[in-house]
Amino acid sequence: MKIHYDLIVIGAGPAGTPAAMTAAQFGAKVLLVDKRDAPGGECLFEGCIPSKVLENAANNYWRVISSKKFHIQNTNTAQIHWEAVIQDKDEILKKRSQGAMQVIKKLPTLDFKQGTAKFTDAHTLNIDGEFFSFDKALIATGGKTTIPPLKGNGVDKIWTNKDVFFEKELPKELLFIGAGAISCELTQMFNKLGVKCHILERSERILRHLPSEAALTVQNKMIENGVTVDLHVDLQKIDYENDKFIVTFMQEGKERILECKHVLMATGRGANVDGLELENANVEYNKGGVVVNKQLQSSQAHIYACGDCVPGPKFAHTATYEAGIVVHNMFAPSSHFVNYDKNSWVLFSDPQIGIAGINEQQAHERGLDVDIATYDYSQDARSQIDKSTEGFVKFIIDKKSKVIIGIEIVSEDAASLLGEAALIVANEMNSMDIMKAIHPHPTLTESFGKLAQQIFFKSMMQRNR
Repeated sequence: MKIHYDLIVIGAGPAGTPAAMTAAQFGAKVLLVDKRDAPGGECLFEGCIPSKVLENAANNYWRVISSKKFHIQNTNTAQIHWEAVIQDKDEILKKRSQGAMQVIKKLPTLDFKQGTAKFTDAHTLNIDGEFFSFDKALIATGGKTTIPPLKGNGVDKIWTNKDVFFEKELPKELLFIGAGAISCELTQMFNKLGVKCHILERSERILRHLPSEAALTVQNKMIENGVTVDLHVDLQKIDYENDKFIVTFMQEGKERILECKHVLMATGRGANVDGLELENANVEYNKGGVVVNKQLQSSQAHIYACGDCVPGPKFAHTATYEAGIVVHNMFAPSSHFVNYDKNSWVLFSDPQIGIAGINEQQAHERGLDVDIATYDYSQDARSQIDKSTEGFVKFIIDKKSKVIIGIEIVSEDAASLLGEAALIVANEMNSMDIMKAIHPHPTLTESFGKLAQQIFFKSMMQRNR
């Protein structure tokens, strides 16, 4: 006997959970299913939340041991109690997951079920031997860490981001393979805690998918703080002998060998769709994930997909945005379409990188006719007071309309500044619009007004000529 639902959502992360809750608030009978026994997904349990708990601890520890630059003399040696940080992380995760579960329980038409879901046909799921039918379904199974095929008996012993968040003892040294977002955040975090960190990256710089000026600012800060960065690396094999890893790679035509107690692989992520048996439902997918249109419908119009299991930006907040699009398209008479050109995101590196809208590199790749305007934080009063003058704010401006279509921020506190940047881009503002705001002094947000004034006066001078 099949149990029928209006909607079944597979995956209880930042895409699936809000989608299920919203649909239930519309009155739909909804089943939310996840392999875990509580909602939250990888973002909560193994991704952005635990990493930020650890990052917060590392940054505060770093401020203590670096306090001499503010003329503060520490009389005692600072210590980080790693086991207490991990315990704090676990308590926050539990609190947030339980909070989400309490909301689910208050929604009478929403059920939560732990289990592994597989499609048997386009309207039926098998969840651990029980069969459930549905009018509509949402695939929101997220992403997963991918490990490239490598030689050596040590490959199955290396860490991923999942493993490092559960370690009860702070490592003394750590070798990172790959220099993407996850790797760079973790590298700087552990480096601040006194861990000897080393990065191996195949490209010519770290963060190769990000604008070069921003990435190189972080790379230089990394090296300045003692991280060893090896570039143009061709990894050969990872062996494990005598309780340590032996990593062999080629660099500039020469073979090099590194020995390290711990190795963390962070070379990329892929869509988590294995085991769903999508072919039984005739849902098209490839190595990028479930194939969807701008309305986030799969090849089966009643089956949608969103979050990290579809091609596109891989951020928790973007997944939640997509979930809203999906629920609207399922239950409202009109259709909404995804638009990632107004997306925003933050890399919690040091300094932080934040981008709202289209960055300079994307604008040039698309062949857009744009002006670029930059405010350098080295001239900023707040940055000088904070002794953190690396970074900038950059506007990407459509030449014809004068609308600011993108903002890049590199700053110690880009995360806090990005809210204003996101509003500027979302509301298609120009420099005159920004100049209407009176920004407080001395603050980092003042940079938006100063840059807008810079653009205005430049345009006036050009007109006078």
